[in-house]
Amino acid sequence: MTHEPPGQPWLLLIYRVPQDPASRRTYVWRQLKQLGAVYLQQAAAILPDRLEVRPDLEQLAARIRAFEGEVSLLETTSPSPEWEQDLIGRFNQARNDEYVEVVENVERFEDEISRESRKGKFTFAELEDIEADWEKLQRWQERVTTRDFFGAAGRADMVAALERGRAALERFTAEVYAHEGVQDDRPGALPGHAEASLE
Repeated sequence: MTHEPPGQPWLLLIYRVPQDPASRRTYVWRQLKQLGAVYLQQAAAILPDRLEVRPDLEQLAARIRAFEGEVSLLETTSPSPEWEQDLIGRFNQARNDEYVEVVENVERFEDEISRESRKGKFTFAELEDIEADWEKLQRWQERVTTRDFFGAAGRADMVAALERGRAALERFTAEVYAHEGVQDDRPGALPGHAEASLE
């Protein structure tokens, strides 16, 4: 008799939160979305059983109880390879959708640099604004990659887009320093280099 290898371990959160106030249900939904959970059905969300995930789910379960709700946090495994692959596909699709959003925002970031360059707005004030936008993009990609549990294919496109964005920012920065007549003594590349942060 042959035994099938054990399937992927999962954490299943089944909950019920009182309808009023609605903000509590919204809070739970947002927290699960931030963690990268997939809903199997209404009020039943699943995540891979990972060390970095479990404490967050346990904390959310405690919060649901504090909301006077009901919650069960269960350990389970994939019932079949087909079910597992379908679910992993849903996780990857969700991450790919987010990666597309990041890429689109990097393209808008590059367009903004192009517009300001055409206008000749090579000022430190403008550079500060653009750097703030870049930092937002970096934080966004970090959040998405943190919940990319199964290596979604869209990650490669996002990395490439971030590299282009970083290069555009480097060029704009050099122009600002040259225009302002200030020695550019920055050490190497900008902090938050895409390759380093995505390894």
